[in-house]
Amino acid sequence: MAGLVRAGGRPRVRRTRAPLPRWLPRRLVGLELLATLARRRALVIKLAFPLGLALPLVATSAPPFFAAMLLTVLVTLIGAVGTGVTVVRARGGGWLARLAVLPMAPARIGVELLLASFAVDAVQGSIVVGLVLAWRQPAPLIGLTCWLLVLAVLAIANALGLALAAVTDHPGETMLGLAVLLAPLLFLAGLFTGIPAAGPRAWIALALPFSYLDEAFQLVLGGNPPAGDPTSFALAAATTAVVAVGVAALLGRAVLGRER
Repeated sequence: MAGLVRAGGRPRVRRTRAPLPRWLPRRLVGLELLATLARRRALVIKLAFPLGLALPLVATSAPPFFAAMLLTVLVTLIGAVGTGVTVVRARGGGWLARLAVLPMAPARIGVELLLASFAVDAVQGSIVVGLVLAWRQPAPLIGLTCWLLVLAVLAIANALGLALAAVTDHPGETMLGLAVLLAPLLFLAGLFTGIPAAGPRAWIALALPFSYLDEAFQLVLGGNPPAGDPTSFALAAATTAVVAVGVAALLGRAVLGRER
């Protein structure tokens, strides 16, 4: 901003700094979070929705196998749907077109889009797992690794949502694509039928983080899964988080591809 100051009969320009930019985040992830927090009603609904679904599963005597399956599906949907729909709506509103002209690497944009959605989803997931842990009170190490797996599955689900957003232009298309993508992945992870003792499906399940989260929830809920321990849970969580960030970086160019 600039103002005119008359000194010695001649107008002199006095430059002043606008106060607003000081309060704006300097990173893309901060701007995304600020936009999310501005929609307070939608934010409250988003945070309360998974709690309303998880509470009956924890408070009732549902078999651990079925309760763990539904909780794993819930956590996966929280991450995938939130990112996919948000990015598609951002494209429709012209936000991605603005990002495409910024002097930022596409990989960085992809990672920061993931981190912005993950920050909100992590609160949702932590509320769910916190409710489960407070109600069932498992061993501390099992509870900690279960929470880490929840965060890791949210991260990889965010990456899957980002992948669908790169090839769709409407939230309905994104939701349909997520259903088509997630259903076979969750099946191969053994959520619906269990993990076979051997064979190709057993190997595939070992490579999918959803199977580890399902087993962690079973342990927390008092079940007896055929495999799984805190060490494998922690390793799976760390590997999944690294893969999620890498996938988001690779998807940055694809997400912005139609805008550049």
